[in-house]
Amino acid sequence: MDQHKPTTVFIGLGSNLGDGMTTLQQAWQEVGKADDITICSLSSPFLSAPVGMESSNWFTNSMGKLETLLSPIDLLDALMKVETSFGRRRDDTVEGYQDRTLDLDVIYFGKSVINSRRLTLPHPFLARRLFVLEPLAEIAAHFVDPIDGMTPVQKLDTLKKQMNDGLVPLQEITKGRWP
Repeated sequence: MDQHKPTTVFIGLGSNLGDGMTTLQQAWQEVGKADDITICSLSSPFLSAPVGMESSNWFTNSMGKLETLLSPIDLLDALMKVETSFGRRRDDTVEGYQDRTLDLDVIYFGKSVINSRRLTLPHPFLARRLFVLEPLAEIAAHFVDPIDGMTPVQKLDTLKKQMNDGLVPLQEITKGRWP
């Protein structure tokens, strides 16, 4: 990676505890305060039912685009620091996903393909989640996935068809507006 040329990164933001709209907006501004990170844009908020976990708390989700000179792992560490500052606690004794005040996931780090213990890129579940694809398609409709060559719009169309055909469970999602 060229240390002098920033990498474009897409970050998924989510919250299902507390005031999700406020949390995501404030967290995005906090991400932009980190060294070597420039925030570029934030999608509309989307309200979605939990996917892959049992919870009565719906999520507020969004997608952010940023540019960074950081390495993927250094960016991950910076994002985890922001999560912690917003009260995110991980309980390693609990299996699966947990309710959270804030979740910041690296979805794409430029065209990087990484499969390590700490980080897998592109995000391994992005093509199965409306709450990732809807906001990603809004701010990066023409971005091309480095593995399968598909755009977020194509992935979104594929997932919606799979849901309509009963191949994958339906996911509830509603586009919102920032206050």
